[in-house]
Amino acid sequence: MQRGNARQRIFWDDRDRNRFIELLSESARRFDVAIFCFVLMGNHVHLVAQTHRPNLSRWMHWLTVAYTVFFSRRHRGASGHLFQGRYKGFLVQEGDYLLGLGRYLHLNPVRGVSLGRGTPSERRKRLRAFRWSSYLGYAGLKKPYPFVEEEMVLGELGGARKDERVRYRRFVEEGLVREVENPFEAVRWQAVLGNETFVQKLRDRLKGLHRHGREIPSLRRIGRVVRTEEVLEKVAKKFRMQRERMQRKGERGLKARNVAMWMIWESGTKSLREIGELFGGLDYAAVAQRIRRTRLAHSARATSQLRKEMLNVET
Repeated sequence: MQRGNARQRIFWDDRDRNRFIELLSESARRFDVAIFCFVLMGNHVHLVAQTHRPNLSRWMHWLTVAYTVFFSRRHRGASGHLFQGRYKGFLVQEGDYLLGLGRYLHLNPVRGVSLGRGTPSERRKRLRAFRWSSYLGYAGLKKPYPFVEEEMVLGELGGARKDERVRYRRFVEEGLVREVENPFEAVRWQAVLGNETFVQKLRDRLKGLHRHGREIPSLRRIGRVVRTEEVLEKVAKKFRMQRERMQRKGERGLKARNVAMWMIWESGTKSLREIGELFGGLDYAAVAQRIRRTRLAHSARATSQLRKEMLNVET
């Protein structure tokens, strides 16, 4: 995912969107990247892709710089940075994880407080009218984008090939009538979406090879194993609090509780959903909010000290 700087809009009109899609197509060819899914929102872009060479950073750099040059020349009144720093990337396991992620992202245009209003029928109509994603091609509602490689995703649903687009359309639009799982709840190490076996295989491959962390910096954490129990004990000791109270349901406003959630998330051993379960069944969104607030309340120096004390990490 790549956001606009300070959450500003990165697409002002359809000409901007069309140009980004042209550059996305060109970049896929230049850098030998397989594009599985894309969604262009007002102030951010979602991409699901696979690099065939270790060039993820160079690909994203070329794409964002090329679009920024176009945008700046066309909108001469625009000033400052267009994009907000580095992209946010995750490694995704194939199969159900990839399929669920694609559905979740394709539903983005009809999700949220403002976009998610209306009946399922009204939202379906808006989803099918939204042109700036790969969904309509997958669903058989328009000609697919030539650069989007759909075969692997469509193949995950099984069944006869001639019906695969109908099956995909039903699969995605099922999310309009019932709440579908947010795949980002299950992210581990702040960088990996997959099951325990997938994470373990990745950890084994990356041991001693942390140079690969330059592609997705969060992957540097995977080679380090920090036990959740150890983090909980250290936080409880630091704040002179019983672990049972720190983790008990209904305890609010406890600094130790919030710091413990934050440090466990930093360690990468638990997803947001699993952290919520550790602390009395908190919703993953509430966990994410507390972690964010706690992190913002600490200076860079204080954060570095906490990581050193709780996670044995030098930053």
